[in-house]
Amino acid sequence: MVNERIGLFASKKDFSVVAFNEIRAMGYNPVVISFTEKSFPEYSDEIVLEFGDIESFVRVLKEKNIKKVVFAGKIEASDIFTKRIAMSGAKFLSTTGNLSPDNILKKLSEFLTERGIEILPLTEVFKRYLVEEKIYTNTKPDSFQWNDILMGWNIAKSVAALGIGQAVAIKNGMVIAVEGIEGTDRMIARAGEFCRDFVVVKVIKTEQSDRFDLPTIGPETIETLGHSGGRVIALEAGKTIMLKQEETIQIANEHKIIIVGFRGKEIGDDC
Repeated sequence: MVNERIGLFASKKDFSVVAFNEIRAMGYNPVVISFTEKSFPEYSDEIVLEFGDIESFVRVLKEKNIKKVVFAGKIEASDIFTKRIAMSGAKFLSTTGNLSPDNILKKLSEFLTERGIEILPLTEVFKRYLVEEKIYTNTKPDSFQWNDILMGWNIAKSVAALGIGQAVAIKNGMVIAVEGIEGTDRMIARAGEFCRDFVVVKVIKTEQSDRFDLPTIGPETIETLGHSGGRVIALEAGKTIMLKQEETIQIANEHKIIIVGFRGKEIGDDC
């Protein structure tokens, strides 16, 4: 493994920077590939391709004798409709059958596997950042909030299974907002337009591949929750990434926001 080159698909996000550092710590030599623009201005060897140019992506891996790749670059679902896609990417999408993220990622996995490329699980790369089953903040959920958390878990799992989104906002048993194409932070802001003191539950799809996408939060999500009037964010333990953990928890405590890592069951006050 030492000095073995590994492909890193990246974007201009903290998520990609953490992945770069973790891959190095694992003993790999990351080769950064991105779409449209450079992700790391200070990294002179980064390879920038046209958005969606999947054939060039594979060609670069083959030329550099790279057999493993990590997908840590964020592509918004809306990009498919708003950005100009390279011809090879458009051709690939035309063969997927439908444009749901799950289906696209499944077809992409098959496409790369057929070409001898292994996709490294994000749970392996980000294992130090995975949310644990515990209460992270000074404030703990009360019985009413736990009721909303548990209800939110069931609803979020059902919504995620339909390929709609990974998060819901709930207050007193009423669903305030469901995540769609806009992402969790914008869903939180939308929930804040209707009420305060709501609960957000964020999960992974039951059959979701951990090779492409894991639910992720960081300081920005907590700031958004604070400004929008949310009081709790419950995250699926073992399957959610928390970036900048100390800063994230500090901001949550300042806003009196509760962060919970759980697995669908209420956890005790000693956690």
